[in-house]
Amino acid sequence: MLIERIEQRVLGALRLVDRATQTPLTRAMQIGSPSARLLRNRRGFYVITHADGLASHSEAFLAPPDAPALQANQYVFEIADPQRRYLPRLVTLRLPRDPDPDNAGHSDSLFTPRDVAMYPAATAVLSHNWSTVRASVTQGPDPATAPPVRGSLIRIINAEDDKVLASGISDERGEALVIVPGVPVTKFADADAGEGGDGDEEAPVLVNTLAVRLELSLAPSTSWPVDPDLLEQDHETHRRVSMDLELATGRMERVAINLT
Repeated sequence: MLIERIEQRVLGALRLVDRATQTPLTRAMQIGSPSARLLRNRRGFYVITHADGLASHSEAFLAPPDAPALQANQYVFEIADPQRRYLPRLVTLRLPRDPDPDNAGHSDSLFTPRDVAMYPAATAVLSHNWSTVRASVTQGPDPATAPPVRGSLIRIINAEDDKVLASGISDERGEALVIVPGVPVTKFADADAGEGGDGDEEAPVLVNTLAVRLELSLAPSTSWPVDPDLLEQDHETHRRVSMDLELATGRMERVAINLT
């Protein structure tokens, strides 16, 4: 038997995580790019072994080439879930990554995989104790006949501290699923919250709902699939809808949103 040894320097790696739970996804997904090649390793990372314009980097071991400069080149990858539990998406990665071992903890380091959040599809498997929001998004003068809107970003925000709890994206049918894990079963109310603050009226001891705000944004000329990172980045610029909701553990809220 002839054993051939092949040595090659990798250019970076992608690690897919669940948007709702932030847990790494270990089963295989379909990932491709017209200008780069990847291999899936035993840890479930998608390792970039080749990228157009970086051939000299793939072959350099003692010291990386000086050109191109760090993050000078941009590469777009498309990710799809064969089981359709997650929405397809685009992700943009800038190469080359920083090869300095002293910077291994930095987000742009060659030694740190780029985390890529996968957003749930409408067919995602749900846990019985998750709070969820299902939204149907359309656009047109008549909600009854308005066509579906794809690529809108829906955020669920804690009304108390404005923290983003979760987000989801409408698919090609205009359907979006937002999973909000961690909503407490019970929550202690403020014992001093009676009217006027004089304690004459007792506040409820426990509440089992969480007040949140649903926000929807829609970027102009949204193609499919989308890059959720760009949608999240530009959410405030393109925000179109804001509404109040109350979530409870294990309960699903359904909303219909028509954009005019």
